Amino acid sequence: MTKLIQNLTLATLILWSFPPVMAEETYGETVRTKLASGLTNMSFGIAEIPKNMINTSNEANVLLGVTGGVLKGTLHSVGRLLAGAVDFLTFPVPSQPITHPTFVWQEFTKDTSYGPFFDMSRNPRMPNPLNAPVPPVPVASRNPGY
Repeated sequence: MTKLIQNLTLATLILWSFPPVMAEETYGETVRTKLASGLTNMSFGIAEIPKNMINTSNEANVLLGVTGGVLKGTLHSVGRLLAGAVDFLTFPVPSQPITHPTFVWQEFTKDTSYGPFFDMSRNPRMPNPLNAPVPPVPVASRNPGY
């Protein structure tokens, strides 16, 4: 069992050590990112517990961080483990990884979310236009007669 964990960790480090290219991702790069995401999320998903304890403590208080953060972190750990398993099993399909942020240590203060399955788009994820701020109405266009 320890030999398997060592091999998975070594494979993850090798796959993740290649520098990312800023141009459009090729099939190999997309598959490599998805495989690395799957392996690291299965291996290091447990890091969601301290991450959520810290974030919940910073948002509310330490008591809620210790209790609610552990519960929330445990749920996200299970979510990362399952999403990592799906990414690992389906890595030949060139889609985006399920978890966002992709790795637990990226954007540490951001809550983990789980994106659409098998999103084949190569474009980076754009913010939801429904949540975009509405620009204010200019004062000059208001009718002064009211």
